[in-house]
Amino acid sequence: MEHPHRKLVLHENNLDIWKYHGIPETGIAFFESTNWGSAGMVYERKNSNELIRLLKDPYLYAIEQGNIIVGTAVFCHTRPHVGNQPYNCHIIRYFAASAAIQGKKIMKHYAGKVMEVVQEAETEKTIYVGCVEKGNLRSYRVVENAGYEKLGLLCVNAFSRFYPKAQPNMERLKPEEYAAMLDLIRKQYRQHALLHTDYLFLKGNYFVLREQGEIVAGCQYHRVHWAINKMPGLMGKIIMNVLPYLPLISKLFNPKRFEFLAFEGMFFKPGYEKSLLQLFEGLLHHEKVNSALFWMGENCPYRKLILDYGKLGLLNSFVNDSGVYIMTSYQNISEEEIKKLKSLPLYASAFDYI
Repeated sequence: MEHPHRKLVLHENNLDIWKYHGIPETGIAFFESTNWGSAGMVYERKNSNELIRLLKDPYLYAIEQGNIIVGTAVFCHTRPHVGNQPYNCHIIRYFAASAAIQGKKIMKHYAGKVMEVVQEAETEKTIYVGCVEKGNLRSYRVVENAGYEKLGLLCVNAFSRFYPKAQPNMERLKPEEYAAMLDLIRKQYRQHALLHTDYLFLKGNYFVLREQGEIVAGCQYHRVHWAINKMPGLMGKIIMNVLPYLPLISKLFNPKRFEFLAFEGMFFKPGYEKSLLQLFEGLLHHEKVNSALFWMGENCPYRKLILDYGKLGLLNSFVNDSGVYIMTSYQNISEEEIKKLKSLPLYASAFDYI
C-alpha cells in the first residue's frame, strides 16, 4: 500500500480529484489528523493507521490542492445481501474535508462530481451506501446533494462493566469452523438488509460460548481507540468535564483516551441473550477494557431482544440517543427492489463505523 496506483479523474479550478486503488500514506496521515463529526460528537480516530490497512478493496477519491489532500471519500467494494439476494455495493467511508475547505460548499460540489465518476465506471445493479452521524446536518446535506436518500437509522448501543469477569467457557473460534459460523450468522440475519461479513474473523478475534458442544452465542470484536474532543448539549458538557474525574466512571469513559471494543457478527440462539452478554463481558476481560460499542438497525428484532433483556451497563445510558443515518443511492435497481430494501431491518458491520 506504499505506492498505490492513482489516476487523475478531474481537474477543476485549482483542485484535482485523484483516484487511488488502496490508501496511500498521505491519505492515512490525513485521516489521523482529522476531527470527525461536527454538530454532534467531535472525535479523533487514534488507531486508524492500523484499521485502514484492513479495509476490503478500498478506493480513495482524494481532492487535492497542490498535491495536498483537502478532502476524501473511500469507496469499499463489497457484495452484501438484501434478504437472500446479493448486490454489487460500494460502502463509503472516511468522508472528510480539511479546515481549509470546510464551510465553503466545495465538498458539496465535489461530492457530486465524485459520484458521477464512480457511477460511470459501473454497469451492473449497484447500491451505494454512506452514513452520516445523527445531528450532523451539514454532512447530511452534502450527502443528500450527491444523490443519496435516508434508508434508516443504525443505533449505537454500549456494553460496559466496571470489573469485567473472565468467562472460563469462552473460546476462540477455530478457522475450520468459520464456514459453519457464517451459515449460522446468515441464517439469523436472513431477513435483514445490507448483510456483509467482510470483517468477521479478522485477527482470529471471533469468540463463542457453547452448551453441550453447540454454539449458543458468538461475537467478533475489533479494538478501537478514539479521543473525544467535544460532545453536544448540557449532557455532553457534563460527560466531558465531570465524568473523567469520577474514579469509577472514568474506567468506562475517558474522553482523552476512549479505548473500547466494537462488536459485530453477533449470534445467539433464541432465548440465549444472557449468554451473549456473558460473552461480551468475557471479551472485555480478555482485552482488559471496560467498554464496548455495537451498532444495530433501529428496527432490528435482535436489538430489541438484547435491550429488553437489559443489563448492558451504565455506559449505554450515555449513548441511547446516538446513531448514524444510512444513506443510499442506486444504479440500475428497480423501484420494487428498493421497496424491499427499505422494508427490511438493517444489519451493521461495526468495522464500517470505527
